[in-house]
Amino acid sequence: MHVLILGATGFLGRALIQELLSGGNQITVVTRNRDKAAQTLPGGLRILQWDYASPLASTQELEQVDAVVNLAGTSIGDRRWSPSVKQEIMTSRINATRLLVGALNDGTIKPKVLLNASAVGYYGPRGDEKITENDRAGNDFLAQVCKNWEKEAYRVQNPATRVVALRIGVVLDREGALKRMVMPYRFYLGGPLGSGNQWLSWIHREDLIKMMQFILDHDELKGPVNGTAPNPVTMREFANTLGEVLQKPSRFTVPDFLLKLGLGQMSEMLLHGQRAIPEKIINAGFRFRYPNLRQALEDILL
Repeated sequence: MHVLILGATGFLGRALIQELLSGGNQITVVTRNRDKAAQTLPGGLRILQWDYASPLASTQELEQVDAVVNLAGTSIGDRRWSPSVKQEIMTSRINATRLLVGALNDGTIKPKVLLNASAVGYYGPRGDEKITENDRAGNDFLAQVCKNWEKEAYRVQNPATRVVALRIGVVLDREGALKRMVMPYRFYLGGPLGSGNQWLSWIHREDLIKMMQFILDHDELKGPVNGTAPNPVTMREFANTLGEVLQKPSRFTVPDFLLKLGLGQMSEMLLHGQRAIPEKIINAGFRFRYPNLRQALEDILL
């Protein structure tokens, strides 16, 4: 299979490339910075430079592509959400996806599948409600980002190309969010954020990468798919389990007002979660290696 990947140098893209290469797939990477990508990614990849502003066809002639994976978009968790940052979060996803879909619709590339990243933030704050792929979108900022992002992906007009929007939860690995979550525990200051009652939909990075490969291989999967483990937890349960795995206390609670003061509107991601269930992928026969939080944390941290 020849897979075209946008956003390949990120946390997920690098792991996906390793998985696809191990399966003997051919990979073409589209990136803004070819030199940086060449230094970051394994050798033997075809790397195309694209400014994410001009038509994709302007990069150069593209060979037959069987699948496209779109992970492009500026990070949502490394800065306060000022108006300009929020605009960048939105436009970096919408513009790249719009131009990518344009390349599919004008025949520049003709994949059998477009796997487009999204997030469980699509559903907005939902309390204790169990959420599957059939549930409605929320109304907060992240929900609007995800809704608009998916809308662009679904503009694909070629009936031969199926579109999957993978609504990803908090991805656990030594990098990323977990690295920041672990830090307070090193100083015996660990504990839940906010009330601790909000839900956290998480997934081990290895399971997520296997899920992405599964989606590429299974033609019956289309539309939204929740990219989460089957057993979401409350923030308090997450904090307690993390403390037990690290053999550190988890007594310190970070109150809402401190999170809002330090993170601004970005604190909404941590204070209001979703109890998302990956119903569609389970029904398709996917099996999780790490369905439970303790298993995942012990694999990553011990």
